[in-house]
Amino acid sequence: MTEKTMEEKVAAVLSSKAPATLKTLAAATGLTELEASKLLPADSRAYADGSKFDAVWSSACAWPSATFFLEHLGNVIEVSCKLAEGKHGMGYYNIFHGSPLGGHLKADAVKTIGFITLPFMGRESHFLAFFNEEGESMFQVYVGRENHQLIPEARDAFLALKAELGAA
Repeated sequence: MTEKTMEEKVAAVLSSKAPATLKTLAAATGLTELEASKLLPADSRAYADGSKFDAVWSSACAWPSATFFLEHLGNVIEVSCKLAEGKHGMGYYNIFHGSPLGGHLKADAVKTIGFITLPFMGRESHFLAFFNEEGESMFQVYVGRENHQLIPEARDAFLALKAELGAA
């Protein structure tokens, strides 16, 4: 299948009434989530090496609010809160207490970090996608909302981080 045909499939998903996610783009194209994200318009995507995990996570911790998003086996888990810093230990990035989100992330398995703009349910949406070596999204961190609107400070911080660390 040609890249143009794949881009047309992505455009069809984006124009449909169904919610568009990395998983729906991947399913429509038969590609990994990372490969499918690269078919989004150029201004809707940028990428950083996974070695930038600490800098990216720390920056997201400065946002007033974010939504941690994990999709696994058809289940979708969302936690909206101010993210907490963590530290590396025992093979994980361990998130400190003091936030509703706690746990242990396999930061060393993150190979690529995507800065993705993908409208969701007709609303502007920006998120960080943490991809593993196989091109699958391990988890995502969305710019936070208040009253269904993006928090301007968080949106601006996301866009600045994308400009600083992201490459096409």
